[in-house]
Amino acid sequence: MKKIFRYLTLCTALALINACNTLDVEPTNSIDAETAVTDSISVARSVAGIYDGLQSGNYYGLRFLLYQDVYADNLAHSGTFTTDQQVSARQIQASNLQIANTWASIYATINRANTLIERIDNVTLTAATRNHYIAEARFVRALCYFDLVKLFGPVPIQPRATKATAEISNVARSSENDVYNYIIEDLIFAEANLTNLNPAAQRQFRATARAATALLARVYLQRGDNVQAAAKATQAIAGSGLTTAFNAIFLNSVTNETIWTLHFSLNDQNGLAIASDPTTGGQKFYYRTAFFNAFQTSGLNGDLRFAVSARVISGRLSLVKYFRTSSSDDYVTMIRLAEMFLIRAEANARLGNPLTAPSANVLGDINVVRNRAGLANANPATNAEALTEILNQRRFEFVGEGHRYSDLLRYGLAEGLFPAGQGFRTRWPIPLTQLEVNPLLTPNPGYL
Repeated sequence: MKKIFRYLTLCTALALINACNTLDVEPTNSIDAETAVTDSISVARSVAGIYDGLQSGNYYGLRFLLYQDVYADNLAHSGTFTTDQQVSARQIQASNLQIANTWASIYATINRANTLIERIDNVTLTAATRNHYIAEARFVRALCYFDLVKLFGPVPIQPRATKATAEISNVARSSENDVYNYIIEDLIFAEANLTNLNPAAQRQFRATARAATALLARVYLQRGDNVQAAAKATQAIAGSGLTTAFNAIFLNSVTNETIWTLHFSLNDQNGLAIASDPTTGGQKFYYRTAFFNAFQTSGLNGDLRFAVSARVISGRLSLVKYFRTSSSDDYVTMIRLAEMFLIRAEANARLGNPLTAPSANVLGDINVVRNRAGLANANPATNAEALTEILNQRRFEFVGEGHRYSDLLRYGLAEGLFPAGQGFRTRWPIPLTQLEVNPLLTPNPGYL
């Protein structure tokens, strides 16, 4: 049986060249956790491997990231892969091998984090250094579980490293509430224990206390804890402003906008630029026409984000935030400052009466983002109107950055994407490959 990490490397390579339609998916019970953690050098390598898990073509290196727009109403697939077609048509089947790949990649990343957490005690380190590395692992693990619970609902929590079938095959799904509590516990630990251990030049690519605070703001908002979401967003903003030009965010440089960015290079590539460039081969993801037209109208009204984010190339409505088709090394901005302003605005608007006027703070946070985009101030009359404006700004601001579907879920609008009687599809199906090996893993309602 192939080991999962070898499999994930192969699958990532295949995804980047768009050369396969069906893949031989192995279940997560074949994870190899034999990574050696014996000294400070191997600890550093183990931590790097955790971030590398996020870079998979099945995760933030391509499919998972774009699927958050494809399964919503921003992007659509153009090509022959049935796996991608199902996502674009919002008709995912439990047998979809790409969803199985994504599930496996996320759990493999969790397993890398668990391996480091369990084995770091074998290494002589100061308490602060040890806790810092554990905090990095727990930060990434929290993100992984957050990505899972948003899409699949209740999922198994695997709190320890695994390498054999008997260790994982009988793990049942935990409730959404328990998964969220687990995520928040990890992030609170990360927030308290992340230090400036990593060199300054690397910090935008690694978890920091500020990144943990910002991710907590996102998690609390999605969970509906608006008081905590507003508080954590305020803490992450900490007096900062959006002075960076919008296009500078995607130029692979450090800006005041960056809270955490996933690093790619010539030796560690992703498929994002190629995925929306019709002059290259392979499967593609383009703008849905209705959204492109709405975005273009906003651009004609002065919205600078349109020219940075969208372009017609060879007659195709292309996403161009990721544009390095020759090198495939665009960074992926995971958390940035504009999101914190809009999180705080949304949380505070939700805390207010829907029919009363929004506070000056809500309006100020909305207009910070609008003004940086080249737009005049908005002045919604009620908190309900402010929430609509925030959703629109999030759509234009973050297209291609992995937020749209969770936004629609949070706003209670996701069910409207589906035909009558198919609201169960707001949750993705638990992969059939996992159901076959875990007798305690139950399918989501409506599937199978």
